[in-house]
Amino acid sequence: MSDQGRDVQVSLEDLLAQAEYLKRYIDVLQKSIADLTDSLNSIESAKQFLEMINEKQEQLVSVDRKGFVLVKSEIKDTSKVTMNIGLGYYAEVTPEQAKKMLDSRKDELNKALQGVLSEREKDATAYYQIAEILERAQAEQPR
Repeated sequence: MSDQGRDVQVSLEDLLAQAEYLKRYIDVLQKSIADLTDSLNSIESAKQFLEMINEKQEQLVSVDRKGFVLVKSEIKDTSKVTMNIGLGYYAEVTPEQAKKMLDSRKDELNKALQGVLSEREKDATAYYQIAEILERAQAEQPR
């Protein structure tokens, strides 16, 4: 490595520590990607429900996030839905307003997801470069 024309020496221990840090950070980014993807899927599910809300027939409605338990229900009043607007607050809005709010939230989540994916790509590249240097150093050591 070069720093303004002079060589910089880094110990193998420092490189190994940096690689371990990057590995843990990449794992955190992977969890964030999974969480964001799950939220995007939930938004799609909510939008699909809003599309069907005016059908005056019995519908299966999930009572949990993963759809493990479903109940048959018939919605009597379809003019308003209660929507989580964040920070523990809920608002009663029309289904059309809810769709717009969900679209806005989806855009925010997609932007965040792209940022996290970009960060993961950058850190994965750095991790693999360090791993390559460590492999070369190990191969050069006398046995």
